Amino acid sequence: MERTASRSRASSSLLRSAVVTLAAGAALLARDSRPAQAPPSPPPTIVIQEGVQRFAIPDCGPRKGDEASREVCRAVTQVLRADLQFENLFKFVPQSLMSAIPPMDPENPNFADWKGIGASVLVITRAQVTGGEATVEVRVHFVDTGQSMLAKRYSGPADNPRVFAHQASDDVMTLTQYRGVARTKIAFVSDRDRVPGRATKEIYIMDYDGYNPRRVTVNRSLNILPNWSPDGRSLAYVSYRRGNPDVFVASIYEGRSADLTGDKGGAAFAPAISPDGKRIAYASSRAGNMDIWVANIDGSSPRRLTSTGALDTAPTWSPTGQEIAFTSGRSGSPQIYVMDTEGLNVRRLTNVGSWNDAPAWNPSKQFGEIAYTARLENRTFDIAVVDIATRQVRQLTQGRGSCEYPSWAPSGRHLTFACGRGGKWQIAVADRLGQTITMLPAGPGKNEQPDWGP
Repeated sequence: MERTASRSRASSSLLRSAVVTLAAGAALLARDSRPAQAPPSPPPTIVIQEGVQRFAIPDCGPRKGDEASREVCRAVTQVLRADLQFENLFKFVPQSLMSAIPPMDPENPNFADWKGIGASVLVITRAQVTGGEATVEVRVHFVDTGQSMLAKRYSGPADNPRVFAHQASDDVMTLTQYRGVARTKIAFVSDRDRVPGRATKEIYIMDYDGYNPRRVTVNRSLNILPNWSPDGRSLAYVSYRRGNPDVFVASIYEGRSADLTGDKGGAAFAPAISPDGKRIAYASSRAGNMDIWVANIDGSSPRRLTSTGALDTAPTWSPTGQEIAFTSGRSGSPQIYVMDTEGLNVRRLTNVGSWNDAPAWNPSKQFGEIAYTARLENRTFDIAVVDIATRQVRQLTQGRGSCEYPSWAPSGRHLTFACGRGGKWQIAVADRLGQTITMLPAGPGKNEQPDWGP
């Protein structure tokens, strides 16, 4: 592996430096009988490796005996375990084995006890609440040596202790080569606040695990197809608030939206903000046919990329921002195509299935793949993933009704989508191979069209 090779080169370099240093030291000792002072050795670096170390996460210890501190501790323990288990990278010591460990002094743990039950990484948490403010401490130790790998303290309002656990999980993930997802958000569409007699759907955001939903749009109209900006501060979406479908960009924390296409004519759909946040792709019928367009993020300088006479829609950017995948009916049925950002070098990507739509390009450069909505062997829609280089297709969902609108986590190791059966739609998350699929507690109503953001 590259990491191992890098360490080998570093070790060789250190060895050569040590030989030079010893030779120079010998020459000095010949002239000076005073003892030489060796430089302090740097602390060893420990990197958590995928599937190797076993994590032990004992119950959080409240620093005070009050119920508020205990409640924060319970939440931190539960959510931190769930966050790290969701990452699907680590092994964990079962609760039954951890309960056999004698009561632990969090300041001076007996690492031999933990090594005895097979733990290699120990995660210690403590918490207290004072005047409505919580303080949570997290320490991560390498059990073999007792060395501290991470020590963090978080403070904030005690009414949402999940925030501290999410932060801790992402900090633990910094010890790996992967980015954590615990603090990411998912945008989605819901009719939970529908207006009787009107086609009403609003845009919402929630934590990656389905908690803490929050409404973004409040225009009592039809709002669909949200798409995150790379900085997580804005959402592009389609709104019918003025009767015509147009692309808007909402500044989430400022509470305002800007219309990008309302003065351009035609209908506009499926916005997709570029990885650098400077451009936006969308489908528009302003020239008479539904084609793919690209504009600056403020809607200026729009350029038409496709003009085949077929229905072209649902653009999605490559991780480099140099290519765009999209859906086109030019072959007679919806299929996934790829082109560069000038509209050139167009090639068809999908050849399996009679209907393939809503592509989502994996944002990680490690995985050259696109997820999409596919109608394969049965009459329902499922989530499939196509390898861009080999054109090989793997099916992620089956037997869950119809599953549509995939969207990748920023890490590229998980994705979200919506599944519906009998008119009831809810949002799911899965690992990129589809081995673990979880339905999220997103709340009431029909919840669909998720988009996973930073």
